[in-house]
Amino acid sequence: FIISSVFIESLGLDKYQRTLARAYDPEYLNLLLVQQGFASKYLVRDIEKKTFASAEKEAIENERGMWRKSGYYGCFNTDINKRLEVVEIVNACAEINMNGWKLKDESRKLFSFPEVKAGSIKLHTFSGKNNKTELFWNLKADVWNDDADTLYLFDKEGKLAHYESYGY
Repeated sequence: FIISSVFIESLGLDKYQRTLARAYDPEYLNLLLVQQGFASKYLVRDIEKKTFASAEKEAIENERGMWRKSGYYGCFNTDINKRLEVVEIVNACAEINMNGWKLKDESRKLFSFPEVKAGSIKLHTFSGKNNKTELFWNLKADVWNDDADTLYLFDKEGKLAHYESYGY
């Protein structure tokens, strides 16, 4: 068996009072997990944002770990309006029934699509009544961070159909 030591470097608390840390063995494990596609970037310090964003992008493009591309990858464009808390999703391919699809932010906020055909859809964070072109997440808090965030769109099989990052 292998005995290994892990060094944990405490970085203090984030704005939600969670302890942030780096783990080494001797490599920087946080970054290694993202590079190999076993984690997405999240709660990354400002000085590391570009490094982690680049590692995640490379893992996605090379379909490492959890990043399997959907047959619809490349069909979507998104426009995130973080001030208004609205995402416009535009499908450039054939009509798609998005029932069972998921959209998430960089943290754990997850939206499940109802029965809707993707053409051009606006997804609002707050409350409202769904129709053919506008959907409502019905949350009481913002989803899209002011400084940096990522949108991930997954098909009903859990494969990545689109992602967009800002602030990195």
